[in-house]
Amino acid sequence: MTILSYFAYPPILRGFLVLLVAGAFFPLTGVFVLRLNLITFRFMLMHGTLLGGALALGFGIEPLYLGIGINLLLIFGIARISRGTGKNIGHITTFFMVLTIGLAFAVMYRMNVPAKDTLSILWGNLFALSKFDAIFTIGFCLGTFIFVILLFRPLKAVIFSREIAYTSGVRERGLYHLILVFTGLTIAFAMKLIGALLLDALLLLPALMATFFARSTKEMFVLAGFFGFLSSISGFFASLALDIPASSAVTVVAALFLGVIALFKFFGRNRA
Repeated sequence: MTILSYFAYPPILRGFLVLLVAGAFFPLTGVFVLRLNLITFRFMLMHGTLLGGALALGFGIEPLYLGIGINLLLIFGIARISRGTGKNIGHITTFFMVLTIGLAFAVMYRMNVPAKDTLSILWGNLFALSKFDAIFTIGFCLGTFIFVILLFRPLKAVIFSREIAYTSGVRERGLYHLILVFTGLTIAFAMKLIGALLLDALLLLPALMATFFARSTKEMFVLAGFFGFLSSISGFFASLALDIPASSAVTVVAALFLGVIALFKFFGRNRA
């Protein structure tokens, strides 16, 4: 059986197409996470998606949509609390990060969620996506791309400095909250695709690779998307060739790409 013959199976073809689109566009959100220092925020959203997934499994409903709902509630709550109290967003996200993971495991215990189903939340399943899931995910990816293209100049200002963006007339607060929403949705979709433990393969690693070459914010977005696409297509074919999960292959390939780039840059600086 050749590798190309696998594409005769609709779940594999559907998963492949979704992975390529997600690989190209999810890293755009990774740029926001890196440049705006939203690492703690990312962990909170991962835990929020895990809580939504645990509740969904307990009630027998689709985990993706409840995960999205939990994340949107967390983002709305953070926005309201930070505006009302003036507290640093990092402090608030740390509180919710701990709270949501505690609630997630309490729900799993009290609602008798089987261990294998719990692991499915953590690992994801690219080939279990329904047609609607695939269309929904691709539509969201295109929405992220349009968001970056249409609002690139104000987004560039917010990424550079929220204070300077505000003094320049940019509505930075509303734009910042929109970035948080897109981050929350991206994490929910990525966890559905490849799971919580392998999330950064599509979200952060391509954006990290882009930092080695990008000389401007525009190049950062373009290169992040390119490296995400390259990692996705390479990892997918590696998974078929080696008979390993696609999520694991994409993560390993992306990590190897990052390592090779870092070494190349390191030895290049030493020669100079």
